Amino acid sequence: MSGRWRPTRALGRALLVGLLLLAFGAVLGRGDLVVLGAPLVGAALWSVVTRPRRAPAVRGALAEPLLREGEATTWRMDVDPVPGLRDVVAHLPGDRWARTTPTHGHVAAAVADPALAVPVGVEVTVQRWGVRRLGPAQLAAFGDLGGFAWVRPEQETAGIAVLPSPGAFTSRAGLPHPVGLVGQHRSSRPGSGTELADVRPFRTGDRLRRVHWPVSLRTGSLHVTTTHGDEDAEVRVVVDALRDLGSHEPDAGRRSSLDVAVEAAGAVAAHYLTTGDRVGLSVLGGAGLVEVPAVGGHHQLARILLGLGRAEPARGTVGEDRRLRAQLRRPVAPGAVVVLLSALVSGEALAHAVRLSRSGHVVLVVDTLPPGLTAPDLPAADAVAATGIDDPRLARLVWRLRLLDREREVRRCAAAGVPVLAWAGPGSLDAVLRGVGRRRRTPRVALR
Repeated sequence: MSGRWRPTRALGRALLVGLLLLAFGAVLGRGDLVVLGAPLVGAALWSVVTRPRRAPAVRGALAEPLLREGEATTWRMDVDPVPGLRDVVAHLPGDRWARTTPTHGHVAAAVADPALAVPVGVEVTVQRWGVRRLGPAQLAAFGDLGGFAWVRPEQETAGIAVLPSPGAFTSRAGLPHPVGLVGQHRSSRPGSGTELADVRPFRTGDRLRRVHWPVSLRTGSLHVTTTHGDEDAEVRVVVDALRDLGSHEPDAGRRSSLDVAVEAAGAVAAHYLTTGDRVGLSVLGGAGLVEVPAVGGHHQLARILLGLGRAEPARGTVGEDRRLRAQLRRPVAPGAVVVLLSALVSGEALAHAVRLSRSGHVVLVVDTLPPGLTAPDLPAADAVAATGIDDPRLARLVWRLRLLDREREVRRCAAAGVPVLAWAGPGSLDAVLRGVGRRRRTPRVALR
């Protein structure tokens, strides 16, 4: 390890004060000054004699680099003792959503056994999903009586990937366009399924296990049962990260629009993956590109939660605009059901939903704007945060106008055949999916 052991100010003060007391005691004939100065000089000389000669080796790591919201991990460093090393002090600052225990992040440990490493650790509790940055972590070691100190030159930083906790969501309505091979959705075509479709006369090639004996005995000729095929569908979950409105205050029960969108996206993905469907994820306009291909299986939920954990609000850079345009041009698989979760304050997301609907896709838009932001008595601080205008009166006026535009755009989406509904947990999409399922047999014009 690089770095050198350096004398501390305490050593210099002890040596200087001790020598001065000895000198004044000898000149003035004061024995009490000699008694006070001798221990200080002795302690300084002892620190010099027993000072460490080489730097210790340090190993540091996070106990769990992947967590869920509300879970805790430990940032730990093990210091190999060297002759003369007595104490180790470390400091790890947290960030806004990572709380350290102790709160100040300072920990200390003494050498108990020269043959064992000295552990120092800080417990970190993460309070919000995302990538939490910890550090820079600082570590220092001290010799006997604090006379010499060694500061580790490297200041480590660590990142914790925090997965969001999916909300609760269930749906009893089938998806309108199952196109896969296996699944739990009723197909419009006959096949090997579980739901009875019809009873018809026996034909060559029918399996004997399909014979319906009560009808066969009553009619005098063999009859067999037919069933609807069971197929899987594809669900594309799209999260609008162009704006994050509201504040995240878990203690007060307040969540931002992106919090609601991430929680709802995780809930929808978890539900449809358990039914055997294929689920994909896209984050529109965020600070980073997040695209998860639509596949099924138990591991897909972990991939989607990892993608949601990387979702960050857009910062308005040129690179983000280019990625957004590329995402809007990316095709969606035929027959996929698109669930767009948005605060509905960005025109790009709503225009994208209308384009997909006109291309023949089933598109559901879920409003994730916190209800408090639509209240007429909106606090001035929330209006300023939502608009970025410092004047509270002007901020309220601008935000009210934006809400009126938002209502007009929602009505336009509804007129274009794109339903807009609020997120309400279990059963939020059932009414709309049943309505789409009843209309799916009606011929419709699709723009290509």
